[in-house]
Amino acid sequence: MTTEFKKNHAQVCESWRLLGAVNRASYLEAAIPKLALLTGNATKAKRLFHHLLNAAPKLDEVERMTGATGESNDLYMTARGKTMVIGGESATTMAVLGQLIAALLTGNEVILHCPSQYEMCDEAAKILYDIGISDDVLSVANDAQTVTLLYIDRLAQVAVAGNTSEIQEISQTLADTDGILTQVIPVSDMDGLSEMLTPDYLHRFMTERVITINTTAIGGNASLLELGT
Repeated sequence: MTTEFKKNHAQVCESWRLLGAVNRASYLEAAIPKLALLTGNATKAKRLFHHLLNAAPKLDEVERMTGATGESNDLYMTARGKTMVIGGESATTMAVLGQLIAALLTGNEVILHCPSQYEMCDEAAKILYDIGISDDVLSVANDAQTVTLLYIDRLAQVAVAGNTSEIQEISQTLADTDGILTQVIPVSDMDGLSEMLTPDYLHRFMTERVITINTTAIGGNASLLELGT
């Protein structure tokens, strides 16, 4: 049973990643009105959330790169992987939810952890489940210690909303862990949320990949096949 659960979990998360940012944005769009109401300033929250979702088409862009003769190389962006969204004691609801939307929009599996806002996390998760996001893709983990969660296997990145000391403490803990390098994506400006408005913000939740196809082997340039004769 455990093996089957893990297998299905991976499949569901992979399906979410492969869905594409534009399609993921359509899911999240439906949740914005209710999520915004949780923040205490729905108008400002909607502006922020829509700003993030409006970037979806660019996240799906594929760039054709110059390569060797007889092959094509396409550069694209994809999710980095397992992502934890943490809200510190000083974090506002809007900052936490902004990080959550960014992590989901970019196709990641997300673990939400904000012990000081336990009810908000549960309500946000319920809203997102209701619009079709699987509990395999999004889970709430407020019943565990932050330090314990930071040692989760293959944790790709941690999006932290909080003050400088909270961010530094989490960064230091991650630096002491073994395994893959875990990136920290901080938001400390609780008023202006300026970090979320930078051009590269969403790209921090993603990584670059290249698809290389041997076009000669599939008949893309038949004249090259004659060079050896």
